[in-house]
Amino acid sequence: MQELRFVLIIVGALAIAALLFHGLWTSKKEGAAKFGNKPLRKLDVDNEDESDVLSERSFAPEDDFEIIRKDKNESEFSAEPIMADPLIDGYSEPQPVAKPEAKIIDEPELDLPSISTKSFDDVEDKVEPVIEAPQAEVENIELEVEKKAEPKPEPEMQVIVINVHCAGDEPFVGTRLFDSMQQNGLLYGEMDIFHRHADLSGTGKVLFSVANMMQPGTLKHDDPAEFSTNGISFFMTLPCFGDPEHNFKLMLKTAQQIADDLGGNVLDDARNLMTPNRIDAYKAQIKAFKSATA
Repeated sequence: MQELRFVLIIVGALAIAALLFHGLWTSKKEGAAKFGNKPLRKLDVDNEDESDVLSERSFAPEDDFEIIRKDKNESEFSAEPIMADPLIDGYSEPQPVAKPEAKIIDEPELDLPSISTKSFDDVEDKVEPVIEAPQAEVENIELEVEKKAEPKPEPEMQVIVINVHCAGDEPFVGTRLFDSMQQNGLLYGEMDIFHRHADLSGTGKVLFSVANMMQPGTLKHDDPAEFSTNGISFFMTLPCFGDPEHNFKLMLKTAQQIADDLGGNVLDDARNLMTPNRIDAYKAQIKAFKSATA
């Protein structure tokens, strides 16, 4: 249906164009016939003055082109009226839409208040104390963080020594000495001395060790019966594996038992007889070391 309508529109347009062309051609033909039959007027230049000739030429009622245009206009209006096609009735050529002219709107100037430098000075005076206070707090916090971040210096290693010395002139013989040491959990090992391990099997960490009080300090022996010494030294290091207070008690107890087995005396690190006060001094030394490393 749409295609048929489109075809009829084209046919109607062609018919209108043909009628217009026929009217133009007819008006042109009639104008030419009139122009050919009209007699030319003979101009008598002798009897007329120059002014009359100029006036007659200037105000000629009609020239040839005016006659042709007049006949053309009359023929166009005298042509038969064009009947509207019912299929294209109501159709009108789209009229170009005139673009609205851009209007320039004068924006009102903004009345901005004048700002003086004095107002900025007042603001700076008010802001400065507010900024300084938090900055001081931040610096204090940074100092505290730096202090906490700095690792505490590790205290120097300390050695606690307990000696067991023979009571008389007779030295300790290797047979009895080594047997007593083994009965109290000491095992012969590295550096040719005896060690007390956290595990009695000898695979755990060393809690304290026992060396020879005499030179060269080792308990190296090929035959225990041929070995002899006037004393042995128990020592533990701080820091150590496990609890140092527990390790000290175990070391002191082991030294006392071996001294009892061999008939010897328990001495301090200065090789003086052990006293309760000296034992308390050892314990205080261990507690102070623990507090420093806590």
